Amino acid sequence: MSLPVIFKPKKYELIRCGRNNDGGYLVTKEMILKSSCLISLGILDDCSFEGDFKKINPVEIYCYDMLNYNSYWKRRIFNDAGASLYNLNFDYFKNTITRYFEFKKFFKDKSNFLLRKIIKENSLREILRNETKIKHPFFLKIDIEGSEYRLLNEIIELKNQLSGLIIEFHDLDLNLKKVEEFVKKIDFRLTHVHANNFSRSVKDIPVVLEMTFEKNPILLGENVVLPHELDQPNNPQSKEIFLKFNNLPI
Repeated sequence: MSLPVIFKPKKYELIRCGRNNDGGYLVTKEMILKSSCLISLGILDDCSFEGDFKKINPVEIYCYDMLNYNSYWKRRIFNDAGASLYNLNFDYFKNTITRYFEFKKFFKDKSNFLLRKIIKENSLREILRNETKIKHPFFLKIDIEGSEYRLLNEIIELKNQLSGLIIEFHDLDLNLKKVEEFVKKIDFRLTHVHANNFSRSVKDIPVVLEMTFEKNPILLGENVVLPHELDQPNNPQSKEIFLKFNNLPI
């Protein structure tokens, strides 16, 4: 068993947005520049992708997460300080503080919005209905730990309003047919795929797969080498997961 050949992208000129290792994604610069807005579902503590996106195209950015950030950072800093002291690993706490100030600085910009929301069926429609300033075409980034499957029909219905989409699929081994149908129906160009090695693969199917879709990007060629030269393992302590398509390794 392996990934369907429809999951294999062709060659495009990609850039990396977001921090090293976990948090960075590959996308074409042209698609960022074509976007009138960015909607990002699932932030946790990392807005590095959104920050790099904004440096290229200073549009409004709408970020959504279910966390209560008034209490999240207090608990996070307290817990990480204790863990760092217990393990005598002060770089760990330093990284937390750095992430905190990056986060606060990003959302001080009045054109970056952080909104609390549990993502479920119809959430994307609700966002577009409530945030009347959102402009089209918008770029959509989704990392919501399995709830992405609740949005797939909405995304297909709203695809004419999108410039592109980055989405992380979880439990892909159990939902391969759903994602295959989505790839066919979204009818965008699949410009990049990357396996998240914080998880594993099951019979050559990565359990977590990052995918980038774009509307009419410039094609450079038919053959692509994966992992891409700009890819980085999400977990730097583990090797990359090499993808196979229809039982043919690439």
